[in-house]
Amino acid sequence: MRKYVAVILKVCVAIAAAACGSSCVTGIDDQTQIIAVPPSPSTPQTEITAAIQDLISTYPVCIHMPLFRAVDVRPVNLDPAKLRLDEEDAEAAFDVMVRLGYMTKVPRPDLGNHVFEFKRTQLGTDAEKLRAGESTDSAILGSGGFCMPARRKLVEIKSIDNSKVADSRYLIVDFIHTEDPASVWAQNPDLRRMAGGEHGQVAPGPLVGRVLMQRVWLRDKHPLKGAPDSGELWAPNYDHIHNRWTDIRWGGVNLRPWGLNDAK
Repeated sequence: MRKYVAVILKVCVAIAAAACGSSCVTGIDDQTQIIAVPPSPSTPQTEITAAIQDLISTYPVCIHMPLFRAVDVRPVNLDPAKLRLDEEDAEAAFDVMVRLGYMTKVPRPDLGNHVFEFKRTQLGTDAEKLRAGESTDSAILGSGGFCMPARRKLVEIKSIDNSKVADSRYLIVDFIHTEDPASVWAQNPDLRRMAGGEHGQVAPGPLVGRVLMQRVWLRDKHPLKGAPDSGELWAPNYDHIHNRWTDIRWGGVNLRPWGLNDAK
């Protein structure tokens, strides 16, 4: 039965690939969570615009903060004399998260003058709860730092190109984006400074961006299960080591200087 279903899935995706032209190459791997095909060159710009707006709004901006591994686990000693060089901004980072409601902070004077216990709030959910395709306004607090949706706004599409990168064909779109004045980023300069890291505070004005798009079906949302035939435009990440797509929908998004892919 599993073999039969796999064959039918391949037939369905082959039909979708045929619809987007002879240049489309469909890669099927039974171990991946998604099925991806290159978008048609005739993909409507309205669909592209809506997809990019969704991607750059939900794009996770992740900030490395090693001491966050102690949240919900043990008290944290923020005595400057006890912190390592890479932890010197930790107290400011904790305080921003507390002020925004993603953590609670309780002093532990019995353990020292600079010792505190930090707990996640409902807004500060665990990183493992973030799934491909889900949108959230929460801060996703994990063991190595935190991620928050970028909440960027699309200003203008500069160019659309259907071309090949490495061994895969993409819909490559260059665009301009800016901050949403109602977002938590726009209202909290300290947060922008943390996201900018060594590059300084993230600029409040327009920035350039690029996205490499594929048309994607999650395997449990394929047309065989009643989902729309068109799939969705994502920017999935390609794992060149294992030669397959992953279900990270923002892997092909570049929002300089905010980079899941470390874009500069």
